[in-house]
Amino acid sequence: MNRQSDPTRPNPLPLGAPSRRDVLRSAMLGIGGVALADLLSKQSSLAVTGAPSGGHFTPRVDRVIYIFLEGGLSQVDSYDYKPRLQTDHGKPLPESIRPPKFTFAPQGKIIKSPFGWKQWGDNGTWASDLFPRVNEKFIDDLCFMHALHHTQNDHITAKTFIHTGVANEIRPTLGSWLVYGLGSFNANLPGYIDIVPDAPKSRPTGFLPARYRGTAVGRPDKKSRDFQWENLKAAQDRKSQRKHIDFVQQMNREHLKRTGGGDDVQSASESALEAEIQNMELAFRMQAEAPDLMDLSKETLATQALYGVGEPHTDQFGRALLLARRFSEAGVRYVTVTHATQRYGNLWDQHSNLESGHRGNARAVDTPIAGLLADLRSRGLLDNTLVMCGSEFGRTPTFEFMDGGMGRLRNGRDHNPHGFTMWFAGGGVRAGYHHGATDEYGYYAVRDKVSIHDLHATILHAMGLDHEKLTYEHGGRHFRLTDVYGDVVRQVLG
Repeated sequence: MNRQSDPTRPNPLPLGAPSRRDVLRSAMLGIGGVALADLLSKQSSLAVTGAPSGGHFTPRVDRVIYIFLEGGLSQVDSYDYKPRLQTDHGKPLPESIRPPKFTFAPQGKIIKSPFGWKQWGDNGTWASDLFPRVNEKFIDDLCFMHALHHTQNDHITAKTFIHTGVANEIRPTLGSWLVYGLGSFNANLPGYIDIVPDAPKSRPTGFLPARYRGTAVGRPDKKSRDFQWENLKAAQDRKSQRKHIDFVQQMNREHLKRTGGGDDVQSASESALEAEIQNMELAFRMQAEAPDLMDLSKETLATQALYGVGEPHTDQFGRALLLARRFSEAGVRYVTVTHATQRYGNLWDQHSNLESGHRGNARAVDTPIAGLLADLRSRGLLDNTLVMCGSEFGRTPTFEFMDGGMGRLRNGRDHNPHGFTMWFAGGGVRAGYHHGATDEYGYYAVRDKVSIHDLHATILHAMGLDHEKLTYEHGGRHFRLTDVYGDVVRQVLG
């Protein structure tokens, strides 16, 4: 089969002559001041003209909002109730539960949860008082996975693994795969938005074309009351920008006429150029819609208050989640919102000062998350939106020795990827359902274990995609998000 006859097949060949690439780069500078650099970034080893769109079967939901609590929310201090931590406080772990071979610091004895626990809602779900607003209003609507697990113990590889399914390689994220498989509802917006992404600013697409990359909104190294496209040009520049794009398109058409698109090398080069033009066109169209969409002042004061906008502790994350709702409502298929980046100084990574650290973080996100769920429901969007919330891993049931100014601290927990919790809400999942379990101390997943590949397979399934059929051929191999693993966790699906 000729490569060109298969539009989804990548062709690892170089782009065209440097002079043409130089022209493209120059033209890009006129499109929003490289406002959408993530979409326009080069993937010079690829040339793809299409993607399978429409899904494999009827989806349960149309869109995903992923609330990512960077650093490691403690499952045993939030939604994985373990009474043995209270009764065995100060004791060593029993011989039956041994710490893993690798930990970041020497492990101490069991420490109890410093938070108040009770049963919430009509279902009597045990949860701590970390997230009172979410628990009071939505605990019966949440679906919990309590036995997620993997083996990546540091933040970088764990985050990479939970977003891409691979720990140490550059691969497409879940969002990129979803947009590759399904496309976007709105021709004037990308299918994947990454709000306040963690560092690096936006994850590359790996072998997928750059058009499937997440478009970053907000910077991980800067606080801002208002999220904006960086360096966005004024509206009066649109006429000159249009001329730039038309000029590049004319060059491309003339080049196609001269070459005829005959051989594989030329076909691959032209496909890459055409993909670049498509991204440039999208960037141009976004300038007409995105600024208005990102103007949160258009929301009522009541809606802003619902998210905590204007309040000292909740303003930043409230704005981020309100923006996520606006993008989702406008047709963006996959939106991630990260809380928070290291430069904000409020990671969920409490190796010490567990209580004050987790309470401060929870105070910043509790009202905005409850507001998002309430807003989606009132607008009739929750039934076809999957909201998911979790971290790259959990925390240990034991304290770790940390050198502090007053001696060795014993009030924090180490990283724990061996058993942690994530919750879901919205369409496609069973409300009030708890899947899987960790051991009696919350260290290891022991029942109905869910791997990251299982998690990804389940989300793809909810969106109408078969994780075994969603493939991309690269380097002579058919790649997929779940590699050769993964089972759909059908028990959590409504």
